[in-house]
Amino acid sequence: MPENSTIFTADTVFPVSAPAVPDGAVLAREGRIAAVGTLADLRREDPAAEVREFPGCVISPGAVNTHAHLGFRRKDRPEGGTFAGWLGRLIEKLPEKEAWTAEAARDSAQEAVEAGTTFMAESSPYAECLPQLAESGMAGAVYAEFFPGDFDGAAPEEIVESIAERVKGLGEGLPERVAARVSVHSPYTVDPESSRFAAHRTREMGWRLAIHLSESPEEVEFVRDGTGGLADIFGKNEWGGWGVSPVRYAEEIELLAPQTIAAHLATGVSDDDIEILSRTGVAAAHCPRSNDFLGCEVSRVPEMMRHGVRVGMGTDGLWSSPSMNLFEETLFAVNLHGFDGATGLRIATLEGARALGVEHETGSLEAGKWADLAVIEARSGRQDPEREALESAAGGGVVATVAGGNLIYNRA
Repeated sequence: MPENSTIFTADTVFPVSAPAVPDGAVLAREGRIAAVGTLADLRREDPAAEVREFPGCVISPGAVNTHAHLGFRRKDRPEGGTFAGWLGRLIEKLPEKEAWTAEAARDSAQEAVEAGTTFMAESSPYAECLPQLAESGMAGAVYAEFFPGDFDGAAPEEIVESIAERVKGLGEGLPERVAARVSVHSPYTVDPESSRFAAHRTREMGWRLAIHLSESPEEVEFVRDGTGGLADIFGKNEWGGWGVSPVRYAEEIELLAPQTIAAHLATGVSDDDIEILSRTGVAAAHCPRSNDFLGCEVSRVPEMMRHGVRVGMGTDGLWSSPSMNLFEETLFAVNLHGFDGATGLRIATLEGARALGVEHETGSLEAGKWADLAVIEARSGRQDPEREALESAAGGGVVATVAGGNLIYNRA
């Protein structure tokens, strides 16, 4: 029999892409899923495999966090209120934050792991949190945010080439499933030409691109009118006033494509904007607790999904969200939008993987994919067992987290 085989078994397995399996199990070999079925069947298939039993639990795919910021900690969180006011207070704290960012990123990553997260799309200035994601055991990518004002008046092409080369260098020597990529931070921090060049350059390189888009009322005002609290948030930003929505603006400067993951999409997203998102193939990262804390609108996620927009869940960071628990974030969205438990579990896992373009590697429990699992305490017999699993995971009920077949967290 093959070496390095492990069977993970619980009362029920939720593959997400297939019906639930009572007395289910997942057979992992060399980090990938070899089979999903009943424990009895998998024992017969590989009698030499080590068996890890989790009675009173269910197994689901690991959570996929499509938008997170690791480098924050709760005790320094600025007060909520207006987005521009919160961001201004955040900027004031940046000099002191440098001393503790690495520790905060390590703690945030561990919190995510202990909540069942196995894949994360993290965004941080110049990929400063890449080391902490790489050492966490999770898979994923860190999207390096760059700010043209830091480049001493260089031309947009020079700025983009500089950040692309820097990110390529950061990608050397990383664990197999961890990558460095680029983020165009937002319409109010990165000028149109730098944004356009970044979109073109990353697509040439076969990379995905992360952005914050249509997050707040102040962003809508800046893009449309060139005024408001974000017009001078990082010095004088003179490129606002396009007379259109942030989504239409992003399309006009060629930011939107199937390789683009747009975070928030909370404020001022019209029917026309949803049509643009659908037509361009862009994916959305839904961060409802951050939106709520910062006085942004409720993202029109159900309408986006009906129009074929790929939507995953994101926690954002601890300065705008109460936890790094992606299942807790998802339960908030389930209650907000009236989803059932199966839809919620799917958005937290497989739909997040689809949004990030990694659905062939993770997000559901299928043979050939990486063995990325969350083991969750749950009673049986509920009418909506997937919702029960979400509620338990949201409340700290994750017993173990497995990424690539490795137990990266186990309190059992």
